[in-house]
Amino acid sequence: MANFLLVRHGTTDWVEDQILHGITDIPLNKKGKKQAEETARALRGCGVKKLYTSSLSRCVQTAQAIGNQIGPKPIFMDNLVELNFGWLEGKHLRDHDKGEYGKLIEIIDHYFLNLIRVISGESKKNLNQRVLNGWNTILAENPEGTAIVVAHSAVFNSLLFHYFGKAHLDGKTYHHLNPCSITEISIDASNQPELIRLNDHSHLSEKNL
Repeated sequence: MANFLLVRHGTTDWVEDQILHGITDIPLNKKGKKQAEETARALRGCGVKKLYTSSLSRCVQTAQAIGNQIGPKPIFMDNLVELNFGWLEGKHLRDHDKGEYGKLIEIIDHYFLNLIRVISGESKKNLNQRVLNGWNTILAENPEGTAIVVAHSAVFNSLLFHYFGKAHLDGKTYHHLNPCSITEISIDASNQPELIRLNDHSHLSEKNL
């Protein structure tokens, strides 16, 4: 049995201002660094053998904070970088995490943004292919035990859709994952997945949510 702890990177100024990152390399802000430290403390004692991270700085900083607490040095993987959103990067977008705009607006935004991304950035097909290529490497290196993967919302959504389809979406178009949230997946010897927890941010103090 292999266990994987999927940690989204900590917050940044762009996350706070609802600006889309994509592959634009924005570092953690002060709050994001505190989130990473709290997440690292929460992961003590989980018996991690390996720690993987996207090569973008917001993930590297998060992974380094975790590695400093639990031991393993981060392994950088370009396959885990965020989806390239093309012309949309650096633009203000509505944040649907809190459900402030209603379901219809969320759906309209989802399909409109997908169209712009396909025209100017990276297709979901290409994203899924490169993420799975990286993920298969991680699986091969971790047939049992626990590993941590620090990456991005689109990367983890790709994996969640790969294993679970539209289950656990609760009517949403994608999985909303908070900064420094932990999603946990176990994979048995026959490659059957089980979702242990999704978007768990209970380890973060109220001021750092």
